[in-house]
Amino acid sequence: MKSIATLMCSATVFALSAGGSLAQSQDVTVWSWFVQSTMEKSVAAFEEKYPDINVEYVYYNYSPEYITALKAAAASGSLPDVIGLQPGSLTQQYREDLASINAKAEAEWGADWQDKIFPINRNQMLMGNPEGDDNYYIMPQESQVLAVWYNRRLFDEVGLSAPQTYDELKAAAAALTDAGHIPMFQGAADGWQNKNVFLMLANQFSPGIVERAQAGGASWTSDEMVSAMTAWKGLFDDGIFQEGALGAHAYPTGAQLFAQGRVGMMALGSWWMQESKFPPPLSQDVDNMSGFDYFHLPPVPGSSQPSPPVGGIDIGYGLTKNGEDNPAAWTFLAELTNGVALQQALNDLNDLPAFDGHAPQGDVSDHVLGLYDRFMSELPVAENQRFAQPKISQALEDALSGVAAGSLEPMAALEAVQKVADELN
Repeated sequence: MKSIATLMCSATVFALSAGGSLAQSQDVTVWSWFVQSTMEKSVAAFEEKYPDINVEYVYYNYSPEYITALKAAAASGSLPDVIGLQPGSLTQQYREDLASINAKAEAEWGADWQDKIFPINRNQMLMGNPEGDDNYYIMPQESQVLAVWYNRRLFDEVGLSAPQTYDELKAAAAALTDAGHIPMFQGAADGWQNKNVFLMLANQFSPGIVERAQAGGASWTSDEMVSAMTAWKGLFDDGIFQEGALGAHAYPTGAQLFAQGRVGMMALGSWWMQESKFPPPLSQDVDNMSGFDYFHLPPVPGSSQPSPPVGGIDIGYGLTKNGEDNPAAWTFLAELTNGVALQQALNDLNDLPAFDGHAPQGDVSDHVLGLYDRFMSELPVAENQRFAQPKISQALEDALSGVAAGSLEPMAALEAVQKVADELN
């Protein structure tokens, strides 16, 4: 997930031309949207361990630059050795350009290597594969857990604590608004943040229902889905989200306002911890994270349970067919996801590991370590965050936007999603 520092930095991009030569045996080319300053540390640690291998990293903003660059490179056959991926739809879009990593991973880590990856990540690694295809085309580097973060200083200022009920959530939003603050910032112009909040809601009514619906095992028009979509509209109508949310973006706008202490709550995830590591901080609250904490959405109307943890793979990497015969490319990919290069990312608190047995090292406050431990305890039981089919993902984004704007009723919006699902299943 993007950080404020990533979005504000100006990265130098070394583009490969369509007619350029493939990487040599001891050179590795890597493209991703992964935080450039952190990747530089990962590359430095890797090259110290493997001084005969040179890694050329190309940073892009995720959208639209990275997506556009991948499409162009795939069309011209000039993809780099290693590419950053999200599980499901993005991996499947480039599956024909990717090499299976099963045999290489077994040779590297043993026959039981998959058991060392958190279950939610293992499931997402195969998401969208054709029936009978048990190959892994993505190796997860980091995991994430979604949550609602809140500014403890603002909450203390207006006499609030983390809400345990929906009435308390509404009261907190009203108190923050009355005090001149933004209550809960929603970048409703961003489909990804809308889907994340909907996943929190839907899993209150039936854990795992969105994952089942994607595979045809549950109906998008079920009572549980309709209740979740109705609750989604309620977050706008009840003043929990800020006015003008439909035209707002989570990054950079929302995240910057949240860091500056102008927002009370925001649906983000475990990656928010990384903001404590980017100098110069936008606020002292971000610098040491002491001003921030998180909770999961309390039960919304019609539900009797809070949102369970939702998450899985934050970012992973694939070995392209261009890099398949380059031994150095796999060496880097292995260290980036389960070795010395991964450790640098964890030290920057970029997010949670995908492989069990890792933890951040170095200068990390007790408060951040406490947050980290809570997230890690939730990761093994997290519900799936990802979408296997891009058409279903887009249909849900359209449904959420229509309901939020008042142009679609919840049932009608979900019927449109079901229609797309029926065409695919």
